[in-house]
Order: sequence, then structure tokens, then C-alpha cells
Amino acid sequence: MQKTVIVAAAASCLALGFASPNAAAAETSDDAELPYCPRPGAEILADDSAQQPGGEVANSAAPADSAAKTPVVAETPEDALRVATYNANLTRESSGELFEELSAPGAEDATAVARAVQTVRPDVLVLTGIDVDAGDNVAKAFNTNYLAVGGDEHTGITYPYFYTSDSNAGVDSGADLNRDGTIGEPGDALGYGSFPGQSSMIVFSKHPLDEANVRDFTSLSWEAMPDNNMPARLTDLERNIIPLASVSHWDIPVEVDGETLHVLATSTADSSESTYGTARNHDQIRFWQDYLDPDTEYILDHRGDRGPLPEDDAFVIAGSLKADPTGKGPGDPTAITSLLESSQIIDPEPARTLSVSGLGRGLLPDTPDAPHHTAPSPLGGDESYRADYVLPSADLEVLDSGVLETDSPASAQGFFGLPTDTNANRIVWADIVVGG
Repeated sequence: MQKTVIVAAAASCLALGFASPNAAAAETSDDAELPYCPRPGAEILADDSAQQPGGEVANSAAPADSAAKTPVVAETPEDALRVATYNANLTRESSGELFEELSAPGAEDATAVARAVQTVRPDVLVLTGIDVDAGDNVAKAFNTNYLAVGGDEHTGITYPYFYTSDSNAGVDSGADLNRDGTIGEPGDALGYGSFPGQSSMIVFSKHPLDEANVRDFTSLSWEAMPDNNMPARLTDLERNIIPLASVSHWDIPVEVDGETLHVLATSTADSSESTYGTARNHDQIRFWQDYLDPDTEYILDHRGDRGPLPEDDAFVIAGSLKADPTGKGPGDPTAITSLLESSQIIDPEPARTLSVSGLGRGLLPDTPDAPHHTAPSPLGGDESYRADYVLPSADLEVLDSGVLETDSPASAQGFFGLPTDTNANRIVWADIVVGG
């Protein structure tokens, strides 16, 4: 099957998926032959064949030397679950723009993100830094037109389950929070952003999500947190309206072979984006430590249910925390250091997965802790820092972990703060045993 046919088919499948039930029925009632659509769970290979969930390949025409190719990341062990997070940096200047681009294959940055995911092949992926103004449609479009479509020696990957919801990013507060004399700018939003849902979050999963028991803390008031770090300059009205989360905090139960793993998905404030960003980032990270404390009382979810995570529940914190325990980057290291030192979590300290090429060794920062770094510092220059984390609960066994090295010139440019159209962030993952 030719690649052009696969691409056109993916777009056709997406169009049918977004149609209303009546419209979809009308489309499928025609006598004309429908374009090829892989059935749910099928993955499109780099050689343009389709691999079914059981592993069988349809219309296979793999090159003779394909079996000899060595994957850059080892396959997930049979008894493990691979959890990953990636700041995709898939954001646009205006609402609806990203969804329009994702509605068909071809966006260069989205393809690059898909290639990174296809390389690591996580079972659960917390994707941050992606516009969700179009809600579920963005997740469906990215899943169908990018993740599922292989190429460049990468095999497509599909996720039958995903979760996204409203975030605080870009939601107008009605106040001049950045004190520049103008209301309605990105810095005045409940979470930094030009429109609701900008640079937010989606969780993709190969395993079922218990959506009935998802806990969403997006609307939790910052002021409700005891001993918070809200700046004194805020008015009483502003203190009442600003939520703790600048994007979202979610507890998503994932059902894995009869066991439940709570994926604590998060995307925190960038300390460089507002005058109180450092204080908010600190408290957003502290929130997760409070959520694990059985004595915490202030936490309230979107259903009005109060309280922390039950003590014996297995969990993994995954997402963009934008703070480094060594003090690099824009954030205050206090809260992230406390979290990493908690007896309730394991810090796998993932390091670069690939051997560093001459390009990588010569251009990317090479301080002793650089192998753990996942993002260029928003402060500019050649500084990078550890911004993204996968932190399993202490009762789980960690078999492996890593940070996908990207040695492309664009990645190096990004780490130096130079203009580039390619995401310079790195995907981070850990292989954990659930219920072992």
C-alpha cells in the first residue's frame, strides 16, 4: 500500500470519526469503496503496512534488512508498564489553529513529536504543552493523523483511551494580574495563555481509564492551600479568583490487568511568565506532596469530594513541573527537592538513553547533571534544566527509565535559545511493575 494512500485514509477516517452519527451513516451507506482505515488498535508501520493488536501484519512489504534494525530504546519489559511525559510544545497563536493543522498529516512539529513518542512507545503518555481549545477533537486528530502514522523507520502507535478537560490556561480573569495597566493579556489569565486551553494537557493510554473516578483539581483555589505563597500585593478579589493550577492537576485511575494505577498528571506554572510565577510553581509542586499526606484536609475536587489520595493506592506523578532540584532554570528548587526526597515516591533519575553523538556532545550543555535535563531554560542562553518528571510511588518497582536524547541541530539550537521550529524538549519515561 502506498504511503499517499495511508495518509489520505487517515484523514478520511478522522473525518468520519468527527461526523455526527447521521452524517457518518450517510457516508458509509454509499456503494463506493471506502478508503483503507486500520481497525481500532491497529498501528501503521513505517513500511506502510498495518499491524493488528495481536502482532499480525497486513499488506506487509518490509525491507529485507528491517529485522536487523536496532531500536534506540529497548522494548517495554513484558511485566512492566511504561509511563512517559513529554512537553510537546504544540501550541499556536490563536484558537483553532492547531486543530486545523492536526486535521491532516503534514505539520512538521507534530510529526516530530509523534516520532519521539513512537520511539519510546509508552503505554501511558502525559502530553503537556498542547492546545486543547478544541477539546477531544485535538486528541483524536493527533492520535489518528500523527501517532498512528509511521514513517522514517518509525512504527505508528495508537491509543484507544485518552483524557483531556478544560484548563486554566488562557482563561480571562477579568483583572490586571500582571499590573501593566491592561486587562485581557496572556499574563492576566487564570493561567498564562492567549486563549482558553492554550498549551495544556492530554493523557493517552493503551489501558482503560476509570473516568467515573477521575479527580480534577483545576478549580481548587490557591488561597485554600494552608501556608501558601500568594504574594501580598494581590487584592482580596484576586486572591479569591486565582486557582492553584495554572493549567491542570488530574488524578486519573488507569486499569492495568486488574490493578489500578493513579496517574497524577500535571503541568505547572513557568516561573518566568509572571511576577508571581515562582511562588505559584512552588505551591503547585507542593500540592502533590499534600495530596499524598493522609492528614491533608483542604483539597477539594471538581465533584466537591474532599481529601487526599488513599494511603495504599499506587500512583505515578507525571508531567511538567518546571523546577530543578539543583536550582537551574527559573523555578524555586525548594518544593521539587522536598518532593523528590519524600519517602512516598521513587525518583528514577532518568538519564539520556542514547549515547551522545559528536553533535550532541559538542553542542548541548555538558554539566555533570545535564544527562537528566529535559528542557532548555526559558531564561535563555545555553542553560538547560530538569523540568519533566515521572515519579512512581515507593511501593512500585522501577525496571528502567530514560530521557530520549535528540541530537538534531534544531534541538541544539533550542537548548541555546536560538530560533527553531522543532521542539527542543525531551521525552522522559519509566518502566514500572504494577501489582507485582
